[in-house]
Amino acid sequence: MSKISMRAGLFIGCSIIVATPSFAQTAGQPEAEAESTEAIVVVGSRIEGSKIAETLPVSVLSEDRIAATGSVSGDDLFRSIPQAGDVQFQEARTTGNLNDARGDNASINLRSVGTGNTLVLVNGRRMILTPGTQTENFVPVQTANTNSLPVGATRRIEVLRDGAAAVYGADAVAGVVNVVTDDRYEGLRFDTRYGSADGTNEKTGAIKAGFKTKSGGRFTFFGSLTKRTPLFASERPFSASENHMPKLVGTPWETDTGFDNRSTSSPWGAFTVTAVPSPTIRQGTSTTALTTSGVFHIEPIANTAAGCSSAVFNGNLCLRSGGITGATSRVLRYDENPDRTIRGGLDRINLFSTFRQDIGSVELFGELGYYNAKLEGQREQSAPISSAVITIPTTNYYNPFGPTTFNGVTNPNRLAGLVGVPTTGLALRITNYRPVDTGPRTFVVTDDSIRSLIGVRGEWGNFKWDSAASYSWARTDDHTKNAVSNTLFQAALARSTPDAYNPFNGGNQLNYSLGDGTPNSAATIQSFLVDVHRISTTSLGTWDFRISNSDIFSLPAGGVGFASGLEARRETYSDNRDNRLDGTTTYTDSVSGIRYGTDIMGASPSPDVKARRTVVSAYAELAVPLISDDMEIPLIQSIDLQVAARDEHYSDFGNVFKTKVAGAWTVIDGIKLRSAWSQNFRAPNLAQFYSAGTQVANTRTDFAACRLNPLTTCSGISTLEVRSGNQNLTPENGETLSAGLIVQPFRNLTFTADYWSLRSKGVIGLQGAQNQILFDLLERQNGRSNPNVVRLAPVGTQVIGTIDYVQDDYFNLGLRELEGLDFGVNYDVRNTLIGSFNIDINASKLLTYEQSASELQAKLIAANAAGTLGTGVTITQAGSQIQVNGNPEWRLSGNLTWKSGPVSAGLLVNYVGAVFDTGTIKVADQFFKLPSVTTVNTYVQYRAGDDQGAFSGTRFRVGARNLFDKQPPLASTNYGFLGSLHDAVGRFVYFELSKEF
Repeated sequence: MSKISMRAGLFIGCSIIVATPSFAQTAGQPEAEAESTEAIVVVGSRIEGSKIAETLPVSVLSEDRIAATGSVSGDDLFRSIPQAGDVQFQEARTTGNLNDARGDNASINLRSVGTGNTLVLVNGRRMILTPGTQTENFVPVQTANTNSLPVGATRRIEVLRDGAAAVYGADAVAGVVNVVTDDRYEGLRFDTRYGSADGTNEKTGAIKAGFKTKSGGRFTFFGSLTKRTPLFASERPFSASENHMPKLVGTPWETDTGFDNRSTSSPWGAFTVTAVPSPTIRQGTSTTALTTSGVFHIEPIANTAAGCSSAVFNGNLCLRSGGITGATSRVLRYDENPDRTIRGGLDRINLFSTFRQDIGSVELFGELGYYNAKLEGQREQSAPISSAVITIPTTNYYNPFGPTTFNGVTNPNRLAGLVGVPTTGLALRITNYRPVDTGPRTFVVTDDSIRSLIGVRGEWGNFKWDSAASYSWARTDDHTKNAVSNTLFQAALARSTPDAYNPFNGGNQLNYSLGDGTPNSAATIQSFLVDVHRISTTSLGTWDFRISNSDIFSLPAGGVGFASGLEARRETYSDNRDNRLDGTTTYTDSVSGIRYGTDIMGASPSPDVKARRTVVSAYAELAVPLISDDMEIPLIQSIDLQVAARDEHYSDFGNVFKTKVAGAWTVIDGIKLRSAWSQNFRAPNLAQFYSAGTQVANTRTDFAACRLNPLTTCSGISTLEVRSGNQNLTPENGETLSAGLIVQPFRNLTFTADYWSLRSKGVIGLQGAQNQILFDLLERQNGRSNPNVVRLAPVGTQVIGTIDYVQDDYFNLGLRELEGLDFGVNYDVRNTLIGSFNIDINASKLLTYEQSASELQAKLIAANAAGTLGTGVTITQAGSQIQVNGNPEWRLSGNLTWKSGPVSAGLLVNYVGAVFDTGTIKVADQFFKLPSVTTVNTYVQYRAGDDQGAFSGTRFRVGARNLFDKQPPLASTNYGFLGSLHDAVGRFVYFELSKEF
């Protein structure tokens, strides 16, 4: 029996379930009372009117709480939830370029379990996943896009902080978020809003309408348009430069180059002679070699503290042996941030409508939604990568090692007096170079999605039934402008005339890290620039039939509730890469003849993906009262149980069966103990299951070669890693346990304390190319080899050949364990002399976050500890993730709402705890610490009454997000802050005017 199962038995035996802290009200509290004419089915149970549903671990964000965030963005809204983890789908991420889910995308990640482990519902039914994917832990993940949610049409948001696979199926691992839209509004309202922060502004216009028909039908409509200007990295002091080292002077980290993210790929190019063996090249009678292992670079004469290896050329440049390394050459690195936006300019449209109409004894209902967003951002030009090498032919007009003559005319750019260079010249491979004179790349990402649903519900005897069919479709077009074609770029390099592209002319003499002071001609540059598209789509078709009965039969303690249903869904995913990316249009190096699968500079080849699956499921749920107050048992006012089970069949990997047991024990009025144990799972997404091999080149050390081949040093080499989907993947299976206490000394005051734990097996990930290579060494020491390390045939004295590529398929890794505590206080005071107040405080503490090593990693760790792998080997171990990067130990949210007549105000305080930045060096065995951050949002509102004549129905609100302009703490990232946790916008002041008719 697993550790968590033993705990489950203990806690269920005591009948304790996680308590229900709320943001604005707990299920069954003030808002529910205000809406007593309409039954509310809170997320977590399918049984309408069930007593157990009122006691599930559900937090509810009311309209007042949503207003306190001061945002029209789902991202800002969900970041304010204490149980929300880091946000990986966000614009401050710079790692993936076209391979990231760029655009108006934001993810939800409860408990920091990982993107894709939180199920998002709209009005109780599954929301479509955004078409864009990006890698987390080296595997592609998908998410529901929270920015596509119609915030202005949302009545409340329910957050179930517990596993719910037995009720809702896949992906409800960390919890479930249910967005409930307003289908009861009557009237017509227009809203306008203007907000700004330093360097950016935002405008929104919205309309909301609702009416009843004479036949009892109800229709609502919401529409909004948001326009936002871009925010450039140069607008913020912490992100104006990629070099953050000056900010650390006087600290133990002042020499940590991890804070300098400037790129060695700069206009000060580094090049390698392709001739093998590399000749010793000198100039004239000099004994100083012009190259080191065939490598040289260009730098300004003013920076040559160690002297030029060559004579001065072009007046103020010199050729220096070796690459751009060391302290002297650090200033030659390129600062990319001046070319970047932190947030792109945005146009967003959100439309959402609902209807319901009685037809005889049944009610017809439906939804129709449309979302469109166009985001335009900017980032630096790409640089060549080792998986698509670009060689400069000898014919290049500006090649300093070029031929002595061009068409019988003396070559004006060949260095004088070269020794070791033939008269025909030498071809050069680009080691590091960035064609910044092309200007930055701009990307325009257009997102479209629709959601349609039609259903019917009614009653049959004591049963309530409900059936609906829905279809959702989403499309993303990620369009990059000013991309460089490798083929066309090499063609421009091959010209023997002055219109050839010149990579040897250096950068900016006034500021070495910025721009290019000697750009090539516009015509030359334009000859190799192309547009690139990545078009991705997803679709989700669903059908369901549900029945429920709050009293299907009676026990001595009361009626037993029952719910059951059948569900079917069809999911599709398509990732259509540009022909220059997917292998259709390839690049062949004209010098070496090697063919590469990508023709876009800086991009790895990525094949198209097209996949689909169908899922059919059935579930059943019981709400069982065991003891009631009428039984008059001391210290047991009531005990209620929830039992649920669900079976899902996937067309690609088979069946998954999950169960849940929950209990609620009311000791006396005002004291409740509650617990739940559930099984959960996350299904492999379609990209993980069906993706073909994506090639990624990184520097790795081939320890097998350097240990076994004679006279081979252990140094880093560029290694091609092929990451592929795996149709043998199984779901990530887990168990969730929760337990807690609710104390309610008064009806308007509630205290909660909750414990939760999550244990997942088979987390999907990669072994990693370096681990695969180390395992190849371990296997070869025992007379075997790792088949995932594909090698060329041995050459000469080699015992084993050079690595061709490393095959690294996605697979099910080891165990992941999380534990934490939630605390909540809610105090609601109505109708005092100075108005009504609601105080709501919620906090979350992470106790355990452990990622175990895979079986292969465990073998390597043991072998390394025994010295079997030799010296100089470091194996990354996951271990505890608490306070690591995006996982603070503490998060807190406090909300105060005050109302008095026509005036109301709100105050929202968000606290995000300290974390350690693992991208830095350790000092005293500790990484650099990012301190905690507390931000304050506030607003004041005046609403004119019905007796105010022309002003009746008018509302004016002024507010601010991040009122005190708190800057994010310094981190060793490109932008200088951790975008998954912190925000770069700063103080954002907004004004809203609303008129209701």
